[in-house]
Amino acid sequence: MKLQFFHVRDLCRCIEAILAHHPSERIYNVGNETCVSVREWVELCYRTAGRTAEFAHVHGVRSQREYFCFHDYEYQLDVTRQSGLITDTIPLEEGLREAYLWYCGHKEEVNRKGYLAYIDEQLRAI
Repeated sequence: MKLQFFHVRDLCRCIEAILAHHPSERIYNVGNETCVSVREWVELCYRTAGRTAEFAHVHGVRSQREYFCFHDYEYQLDVTRQSGLITDTIPLEEGLREAYLWYCGHKEEVNRKGYLAYIDEQLRAI
């Protein structure tokens, strides 16, 4: 499953360009050109936090789409038109690093979900 991320500042830059230039196109897909797999995303998240991801292969578990928060569809859009609005985007790793630093200073403000508890519960049901 591939994921395609986009930094909110890049989204704002796209909106500003649309407002400033009034392009004839009315519909844009937006996102970083590079897509990553779920595994690559997890590895980037861990690396951003200064840690190394450890993976356990479990057989008999339902698809990752049943417990991953973006489970309904794969994010992989054609973002060609976007390059007419902005020529570069913030790399995923840089955006993750910025988000992690913010998180470290604001943990009490984040509504955390019990994904690990959910996964453990599903594994016990096998």
